[in-house]
Amino acid sequence: MDIFHDNPMLQGVRQMLGAFARQMMRPVAIQHDREESMPWDLMKAAQGLGMTQTAMLDGRRRLTGVEEDPDPAKPKSQARIGVAASEELAWGCAGIALALGGSNLAGAPVARIGTQEQKQELRRLLQDTDEHGHIKIAAMALSEPGTGSDISGLKTSARLDGDHWIIRGSKQWITNGRSASAYVVWAQTAPEAGRAGVRGFLVARGSPGLVPGKKETKLGIRASETAQVHFEDVRVHQDMMLGGAHAGDGPASGLADTKKMLDATRPAIGAQAVGIARATYEYLLDRVRGGTLHGTPMASHQHIMFELADMHMEIAASRLLVHRAAWMADHHLDNVAEASAAKAHAARTVQAVTNRAMVLLGEEALESGHPVEKWYRDAKIYDIFEGTGQIQRRIIARQLTGVNPT
Repeated sequence: MDIFHDNPMLQGVRQMLGAFARQMMRPVAIQHDREESMPWDLMKAAQGLGMTQTAMLDGRRRLTGVEEDPDPAKPKSQARIGVAASEELAWGCAGIALALGGSNLAGAPVARIGTQEQKQELRRLLQDTDEHGHIKIAAMALSEPGTGSDISGLKTSARLDGDHWIIRGSKQWITNGRSASAYVVWAQTAPEAGRAGVRGFLVARGSPGLVPGKKETKLGIRASETAQVHFEDVRVHQDMMLGGAHAGDGPASGLADTKKMLDATRPAIGAQAVGIARATYEYLLDRVRGGTLHGTPMASHQHIMFELADMHMEIAASRLLVHRAAWMADHHLDNVAEASAAKAHAARTVQAVTNRAMVLLGEEALESGHPVEKWYRDAKIYDIFEGTGQIQRRIIARQLTGVNPT
């Protein structure tokens, strides 16, 4: 289904990244999954297409070659470009897609609430290559052991000492956590203020006391690095606090303002789930068209065709939810419920599609290295990160009724 048939720019992005996914990602996806290795060569190659590590600061101009109207009141295309790109890249490999875009997690809050000095500092930190000859990447350090999605329970602290903040604590499940050259770390500056006291800080790799920790072994998305990061009295100049030099300054609170960004980014996460589901569905469709079961064409077996019909309906519904939420974000409309619905529905769809595919293919799909086995493992994370399915339902319910369910 071509959502973008009337938008040549978005159609061009879809076609370009679809070709990149087919020609560059698919051939190495199983290898990186098996090795749990970052696709450094692909990450470098992707920069030539405009998928830079500072994409959130540069906008989508480098990807599309088009300058958007700078008037903030005018409709944009960034969210829709994001979902088009996300679906195609995840169709290629979800783990590689996350590796390509992992720095955007850190770049997003800097782009939204960072000062010009902070934006320039992030660009500087990501220039050139690191000591291994790899392109430099960034990490957003938010999650912690034991807190999960309860942001108000963050244990990492930041205390003011003259014109510096001293950060102490540990982060876990951090994308790019071990290899990053720049970190946006979230810490509690005023425990009595709860969420309002949580602020973000831009921290350079090599800062005394910043210790990258253990790399995690994961069920899926294994081409994307996930690791612990420890902050042992790391000193950060107050100019590197996002949203203001002191707690309470700047727009609302750093974290509260950044959370608004999820209404634009959650559709892209939903689009990644759609990409995995589509890859699985297309694989099955090709098998059914040319295969037989008990000596008769698979397409003549009603139970198989009904499964494919259900997959088609669910994927189409998820894709439309994703694109509606992105369209609303680009037109500056309140899309809180729609963004959560898109993410939650797509997460449910990709798990259902990959699970059904495993059942239909039987023992074949249990073999390590089988594409459906990989997609099945990759699918689960989409019901967990960027807010669990339960959190998305709470958000939707609150938007519908004005009451936060407990």
